[in-house]
Amino acid sequence: MNEQEKKKRFRFPIRVKTTLGVFIAMIILVEVAMVFFSTVSSSSNQQTYKNTADHLSATISQVVDGAKVAELKNEVKAIVDASEDKPLSDEMGTERWNTYIAQFDHIQQEPLFIELRDALRGIVDVNGPEVDCAYFCYIDNVNRFFVYIVDSAPEEDACPPGTLDPIYEVNYGVLKDPSIGFPAYITNTPEYGWLVTSGAPVYHNGEVVAYATVDISMQAIRSKQKDNIIRLFVYMVASGLVTAIIILVLIHFGAVAPLKKLTDVANSYDIMDAQKTHETFQKLSVTTHDEFYDLAESMKKMESDVHEKIQALVHMNQELANSQQETRKMAELASKDGLTGVRNKVAFDIEASQINEAILEGELIQFGIAMIDLNDLKVINDRYGHGNGDVALIKLSDIICTTFMHSPVFRVGGDEFVVILRGADFRNAAKLINEFNQEIEAIAEDDELLPAEKTSAAIGFASFDPAADHSVEDVLKRADELMYKKKRAMKQAGTPAAE
Repeated sequence: MNEQEKKKRFRFPIRVKTTLGVFIAMIILVEVAMVFFSTVSSSSNQQTYKNTADHLSATISQVVDGAKVAELKNEVKAIVDASEDKPLSDEMGTERWNTYIAQFDHIQQEPLFIELRDALRGIVDVNGPEVDCAYFCYIDNVNRFFVYIVDSAPEEDACPPGTLDPIYEVNYGVLKDPSIGFPAYITNTPEYGWLVTSGAPVYHNGEVVAYATVDISMQAIRSKQKDNIIRLFVYMVASGLVTAIIILVLIHFGAVAPLKKLTDVANSYDIMDAQKTHETFQKLSVTTHDEFYDLAESMKKMESDVHEKIQALVHMNQELANSQQETRKMAELASKDGLTGVRNKVAFDIEASQINEAILEGELIQFGIAMIDLNDLKVINDRYGHGNGDVALIKLSDIICTTFMHSPVFRVGGDEFVVILRGADFRNAAKLINEFNQEIEAIAEDDELLPAEKTSAAIGFASFDPAADHSVEDVLKRADELMYKKKRAMKQAGTPAAE
């Protein structure tokens, strides 16, 4: 497979490239849009929930009786501080945990605990199902514990008084400045899922005694956000596909179709059928009224100009061909004997000049010359008229041409003919000369012929000898001498001439 075939095999039409480009761009845009909208939506929802948590925890801290919270806190704190073993909530349910937490059972039966718990439950119920729970807690700065005092959750889910959780690093600021509380932060744990937690300080006698803390579940909003993202994805894919199809249709009719039309017309160009090509180009119509339209018009004009030039060249070539034909006819007439139709003296001189040039250039030349002379032409003209003399010349010319059919024949004088033998005729010269003499003898012995019809001729043949001959004239001279020698021998033998 050559390079051109490889390029053609791996050729991607512009329609394929455009389609791939549009769909790749659509996928990228959908991905970017999804990331953007999901990020913006998530950030917006998180901020909304943080604001809600901050507002609710601040509200609780304002409406609660700080003295009661401080009283219950001190009771819980006394037990915590007195306990040597303080397991964290992640051990909830273990024997160690149960032993530790049993110390606080009586607190959950106290009216003060029940009052504060019910107050928190009332606030939670008013603020809707998304508020997971509200509770009071305090900070153990030494151990960096988050200690539960009261939890509004149902008993089976509530963290009992004394429950210990570690303080997250995000809240380390409260250890240095208790008044900042717990600005809303988000956590995601296997136990509780997505939660927004916020804690506002509860004051008593000007001091922070605890924190009113709320947990707002984000599970519902995260699920809704997920559903929204899925719906958004479906919508964007659908709208993207519609947009892509519209773009592809516009590209097809605005670019691909006109370009294909231009390509098809360009490929149909056939220099061998200029008129059909011209008609095809003139029918080319692109109605996009843009660069493709301009290109189509330019192609039509270019082809029209080329067509005119071709027609002019065709006309010129025809005239030249006619002129050359006339020239050849004139050349043939100039080099042709008008009576016999064989070549004349002018043609012989041209042929001789070419052979002489080859001899001078040292090329090996193999040729021979036969000199033939019609016997007693003057007698035939005087006795039987010039018409019969012409008949004798024509008949002799036919005999020569038939005998030496592969060699050029020239009439170089009134009754003289020259034959230049080369190739097969040169190699068979003796045989052909013998056939010629036999034909002449047969005519002389044919009693059915009139005396004027008994054509007689003498032939002399000489071959080119590179050692002795320097030109055609040298060979011709020897052939002429041999021809006259033959003529004398014929007369001495009494060969009938025209009488």
